[in-house]
Amino acid sequence: MSLNKKYKSDVDLLSGPYKKYIAEIYKERYELISDQFTEKAIVTNPETQKYLAKLVSEISKANPSLNINTLRIHFSRAWWPNASSMGEGTISFNIGLFNRLDNESQAAFVLCHELAHYFLNHSNNNINRYVNTMYSDEMQKELRQIQKEEYGKSARLEKLSKGLLFKSRRHSREYEAAADSMAIELMKNTRYDLSEAASCLALLDSVDNDKYDADLLLETTFNFPAYPFRKSWVVEEETIGFAKEEVNKKEEDSLKTHPDCSHRIQLISPMLKKYQQAQSVKFVTSEAIFTNLKNEFDLEIIAWCFESNRVSRALYYSLEMLRVQPDNPYLHCMIGKCLNQIYLFQKNHELGTITDLPNADREEKYNQLLLLIQNVRLKDIASISYHYLQTHADKASVYPEYQQILNTSKLNFNNHTK
Repeated sequence: MSLNKKYKSDVDLLSGPYKKYIAEIYKERYELISDQFTEKAIVTNPETQKYLAKLVSEISKANPSLNINTLRIHFSRAWWPNASSMGEGTISFNIGLFNRLDNESQAAFVLCHELAHYFLNHSNNNINRYVNTMYSDEMQKELRQIQKEEYGKSARLEKLSKGLLFKSRRHSREYEAAADSMAIELMKNTRYDLSEAASCLALLDSVDNDKYDADLLLETTFNFPAYPFRKSWVVEEETIGFAKEEVNKKEEDSLKTHPDCSHRIQLISPMLKKYQQAQSVKFVTSEAIFTNLKNEFDLEIIAWCFESNRVSRALYYSLEMLRVQPDNPYLHCMIGKCLNQIYLFQKNHELGTITDLPNADREEKYNQLLLLIQNVRLKDIASISYHYLQTHADKASVYPEYQQILNTSKLNFNNHTK
């Protein structure tokens, strides 16, 4: 069934006093999924999709009672390490998570986990719970009372929202535990190594750290004999003030993309011990394709960030990856390309549309790069880009777009040296 037909079918099946509000959320969900395709946020390479289909097929053949092959399962070009079941049959596997995995068995567990969310109807249950809570007589009465208060409205609203957030997190944790449990039930019927479910969860516990977690070395990367690096470029202004507040261990865990992983491992451990089979394998389809995709996805993430106007993040990931692959011509050209784009948008007073601002919730290294972008003048950006591309010409010139990127950089540079 097509996405549009599924949306209309889901809306037609709604009932109850709040179906109007649920239908509105269903519409937002449908538009969000549709936008992924129109904005080219989905990996469409036929061979890549064929590989993913084989992983899904292994799960589907081993669990014939479930109608898995009718679902829409794809790789998303998103950089953040996650996967999601939208609730109506669409499952997105972010390449920012796939490229952090060690083997196909871990990928199979991720897929089984998201399939479990779908078959257990967690997304729709969550929508129903939210709507029934927000539009209940009790909640509406509470909101009306707060609205009548002359003082303390903000404090009461904050208290109310914290209560709702606590309940939401509790339900979310229950959903994750239930999805893990069903995922094991699905995965045990396949040829995949069930023990990798635990190793996958252990990996997710630290997945918020960057894959290429290396110092950007801004002071050496952008330091040239003809245009030395200036420390003032990365000095934080007092008005910015993005020092992080201290949080306790429990709060820190709750802020993770995947919280409670150690507890989740404990919950599934008895099942793993019960079901583990000696003849299971870490790879069923192809270890070579798996490894190749991981490497391709590293660059795909950078390309997607650039194409979707997240230029500061594209530059950040390029600089991080450069520490591991210093001779990669794509990275050198992408760095020049990002700097040229920053120049153009700064010149047109639109820099904020392609770059982030320093923020306490961002990675410290990323904040340093964002400070540099905010502090440098137009002339500085033009000079940094030009000298960088010239310095690394021996490595970058083999890339097809190098000359075009250099010409743009040279034009920008000459505009400030006449």
